Amino acid sequence: MLELRCAGFTSVPRLTPFSDRLEAGELLAIVGPNGAGKSTLLSLLSGFRRAERGCVRLDGRPLADWSPARLARRRALVAQGISLGFDWPLQDLVALGSDADPGAVQRALAALDLLPLAERGVLSLSGGERQRAMIARALCQLGSLEPTTQDAGVLLLDEPTSALDIGQQQRLMRLLRGLAETRHMAICCVLHDLNLAARFAHRVWLLQHGERIASGTPGEVLRARRLEAIFDAQLDQLHSTHFTTPVLALRL
Repeated sequence: MLELRCAGFTSVPRLTPFSDRLEAGELLAIVGPNGAGKSTLLSLLSGFRRAERGCVRLDGRPLADWSPARLARRRALVAQGISLGFDWPLQDLVALGSDADPGAVQRALAALDLLPLAERGVLSLSGGERQRAMIARALCQLGSLEPTTQDAGVLLLDEPTSALDIGQQQRLMRLLRGLAETRHMAICCVLHDLNLAARFAHRVWLLQHGERIASGTPGEVLRARRLEAIFDAQLDQLHSTHFTTPVLALRL
């Protein structure tokens, strides 16, 4: 669905070109230390920055060939560091940028546990509530929650759990994985919580110094010894009969 063909940047911030695909039906996590190039890669995947080498294709067509309106119906980006200058009612913010009917807005608010706040001004919301509001807006933009939707496009999220409590993190990641599997969405998240990546992602890309250095299942990529070297941290990898993916813990 979304394909990188030897795509990357040679200028700063640098991203070593590589080729791969983000497929419909999968949740992909991008992980790596601060400054590794995760947000830079997401800007490349979204088309907000044009590749200096290679190209990015959506549904077989270069992103540059898509009109803004058509691209917005197939791809949505939820960036980090959300800044809101107007005190919109929450339900109006979620409807902004799409032709979704009121029912679609209500479904998006309900999916993100925001329905009781629908008429609240967005400037009165907490950071976590605003973060969930922007995710709800992206789902409306793509029509992801429509009952008849079976191919709900590409959703790209930059640190979507950073302001959420652990309960909201779990509910959001369950929602995203469920949308990938039931609505055939292609979803890519930048995550700092390696255990969330291990538990919910189908695949993981690991970045360091602007280069993708590993790709595969969480069990293949998120190995404690490798991560210790990359993050300069001391980790223990725990084993449990309840999990088939690695569980990582910081060592005292």
